[in-house]
Amino acid sequence: MGALTKRKIAETVSNELGYSMRVSLQLVNEIFSQIKASLINGDQVKIVRFGTLRSVQKSARRGTSPVNGEPIVIPAQRTVAFRPSRLLKRIVNARTGEEILPDR
Repeated sequence: MGALTKRKIAETVSNELGYSMRVSLQLVNEIFSQIKASLINGDQVKIVRFGTLRSVQKSARRGTSPVNGEPIVIPAQRTVAFRPSRLLKRIVNARTGEEILPDR
């Protein structure tokens, strides 16, 4: 069981839709660029029947240095939070091969 990479996604797009690998990779890269741009702008990214990505601000907090065990302050930062849809949760928990986006 390996990781799903952009290249594997592009290969699937190429095989399923008949695009060349070059065009498929450009398409996948453009989709990810749009997602990144939306998150940088503070917008949510909603993918129906999959989930929602959003940029969240984390406050500064206290922590412990793993090197020497001394207390440190972890600075405030923005990060990305993902909330899966109910359908995705159900599919993952059932471990079925059910399609996430079934044909209509």
